[in-house]
Amino acid sequence: MAFDEKLRRRVKSLCFTHGVSVTVVSGYCSFALQVEKTRKRARGRDLAVAVAALVERYVKLGLERKVLEAIRTQVFGVRAPTAQ
Repeated sequence: MAFDEKLRRRVKSLCFTHGVSVTVVSGYCSFALQVEKTRKRARGRDLAVAVAALVERYVKLGLERKVLEAIRTQVFGVRAPTAQ
């Protein structure tokens, strides 16, 4: 529980630096929780691909790609998948 709160604070802080409205922050927090769950199951390229799919899902829900990608890289340290 304490980790979830710490994660929420980091995501909220990043969202506010990007000018995200307070009413939309919960969507970004949901994205972050999904990434955290995924990170427990996958590593390396598999993780990057799975998180990229999550980014696409949340973009379709109306969230901003640049903020989602910032959360991906700055909060979780996950890079975009590279083509092979």
